[in-house]
Amino acid sequence: MQRQHPSIADPTQPMPIHSTTPPLFATSGLVLLTALMFVWPIQHTIALRYFLLGLALIWSFFGWSLYGRGRQGGKLPAFIWWTLGLLTVWMYIGAFGWALDPAKTLHQIASQWLVTLLCFGIGASAAYLLPDQRHLLLRLLFAVLAVNVWALVLLDVWYWIQHGHFLRRYGGLESIDLFVNNNAMDKANYLTNMYFAFLLAEIVLRRAGRKSLLGLGYAPIAILFVIGFMASWIEDMRNGTVAFGLMVLLTLALLIAVAPPQRRRREAVVVLLLLAFGGVFMGYMISHQPRWRSLVETFPIALDTQHNREWLTGGLPKFPNGVTVDQSNYQRIAWAKEAVHVLMVFPFGVGFQNQAFGYGVDAIYHTDAQRGNHSHSGLLDLADGTGLPGLILWLGFVLGVWFWALGTFREQRIAPAAPLLLLVFDFTARSAVDSILADHMWQQFMFLAGFLATWTAVERRRITGHD
Repeated sequence: MQRQHPSIADPTQPMPIHSTTPPLFATSGLVLLTALMFVWPIQHTIALRYFLLGLALIWSFFGWSLYGRGRQGGKLPAFIWWTLGLLTVWMYIGAFGWALDPAKTLHQIASQWLVTLLCFGIGASAAYLLPDQRHLLLRLLFAVLAVNVWALVLLDVWYWIQHGHFLRRYGGLESIDLFVNNNAMDKANYLTNMYFAFLLAEIVLRRAGRKSLLGLGYAPIAILFVIGFMASWIEDMRNGTVAFGLMVLLTLALLIAVAPPQRRRREAVVVLLLLAFGGVFMGYMISHQPRWRSLVETFPIALDTQHNREWLTGGLPKFPNGVTVDQSNYQRIAWAKEAVHVLMVFPFGVGFQNQAFGYGVDAIYHTDAQRGNHSHSGLLDLADGTGLPGLILWLGFVLGVWFWALGTFREQRIAPAAPLLLLVFDFTARSAVDSILADHMWQQFMFLAGFLATWTAVERRRITGHD
């Protein structure tokens, strides 16, 4: 058999991309994607955000054109592309078929959904085109999250030094004005929970005996957790506290699943410590939020949307003792019920858009009172826009990615699958109670999901030899 000269590459085998990727291309990608991650949640930066997204698209295009053939093997599962593709087709069918406002639906598909898909593709491209810099990129992205969390705490400490008290429900760098109360705390809290997700994943990887992704020891992780707890206390977001608690429970389950029998006792100690930290934090947050205490009493009033119509006409109802209900509790429950009502009346949706809930309510009650409103649930907003088929396809995507990552982590202990599990879990749980399937929140999640899922697929192919 004729031997191939060692300097001639076998064209049937993928070349390692680091042999053909110039340092300038890699450096530009790292700088660009890190800048995009930082700018994404900052208010009044839409033009800059889309400028950076455009540059990221150009970077990905040239990367695939010049170095795509040499990328490392590893494909995302087919169901990921099928669910996203079918959801896109379904949105267009609805736009041309039965949307209440076809022109707006078409505009929202282009400006919201297609841009979100683009972010997923950019994340996947980064995993393929930066094989030697994946760890560095992940650490830079985490550093951006950490900067937001640390800056929020430091700014509030400075405010405390000047004024003698802390700001609560405060958003830090995401605020329009750095020292305006009641501003952008939700946007800041989404980043804080992502920050927690990476730290929890780091603990799981260390206990599983895998190489650390962030390069942090237990002492730095503990310090970062304390700063994160302070940020969460300042943001004072109830749903963020619940999502964090659920992430802690998922982390505990992962720790038990990956622990070898001879280390079960040691893992039990770690589990108890996490439970103690998480339990004390959640207990304090719940006990010091008046909204929690009145939540149960608000349910029967808010669910009676036909007699208590303040959710539609404005104002707030009162408890039997004459005390006004909490606005957040009342509106979230009432709007969630009516969002389900919209879905029952329009099972195929009213046409994809951020304000699908408001359009559906106005169509049912023949008013203009809710135009432009969302339901405070991203999943219900999406369901009202795309109907039951659209909701099923989206849930098929996120649940499919989650279970695929879970199986991959349990079987091969592939490191990027750990943060992917926690990020997908946190985002999906949060989207049930917050309208985050829109704008930069959705884009940021899809970018991280594309990057981590593709990295997981590449590592799985390297270890197992198949996709």
